[in-house]
Amino acid sequence: MARPRQVADAYTTEKRDSLELLARMMVGGGYRQPVEGRASTPGLQAVDIAGAVGFMGKWDALGRDTALAVATRADERHVARLAASAYRQVVRTVRKLRPAPLDLDKPEDRWRLRMVIFDAAHDLVWPTQRMPFGQLAKDAKMRKASYMAVHRCASAVFSEALDSGRSGFKRALWGE
Repeated sequence: MARPRQVADAYTTEKRDSLELLARMMVGGGYRQPVEGRASTPGLQAVDIAGAVGFMGKWDALGRDTALAVATRADERHVARLAASAYRQVVRTVRKLRPAPLDLDKPEDRWRLRMVIFDAAHDLVWPTQRMPFGQLAKDAKMRKASYMAVHRCASAVFSEALDSGRSGFKRALWGE
C-alpha cells in the first residue's frame, strides 16, 4: 500500500524556523543510558550557542539580541537591555506619528517612552504574561490611546528586528 503524500503546512512559508532551532540548542539532548566503558557525550554548552549566534554577523545587533532573547526567554534584566538598545529606533518611529502621542522634548515623556518600550519587549519575549493596556497605561501615567500608539510603534520595531535576526541566524547556519 502506498503511503499518502505529506502536505506542507499551508500557513507557513518557512520549512525550518531558526529561532526554534536556537531554542532547541539551549535544551539538552535526549536521555542517554549510561553504559560501562563508554563515555557519555555532553550536551550543548553555552559556548556552542554563542558560536552559532556569533556567526550571525555584527551588522544587525538589535536583530541578533532580539532573536536570542526570544529563543532563550530572557529574564527582565536582559529584556531591559534589549529595550535600551532599541530606544533610538523607536524614537525615530514615534517622532513620525501625527498627532504626536508624546512630546519627546520633555524628560517625563522620554521616561514614559522607555517604560512602553520595555513593556513591548517584555510582551514579545513573554507573550503569555501580557497585561491589559489599560493597566499598563495607568502605570505609565499615560492615556490609553497614546500608550497603544507608542506600544504599536515599539512592537513594530521589535518584530522587524526579530525577523531580521531570524533571517540572519538562518543565513549563518544554512547559508541561505
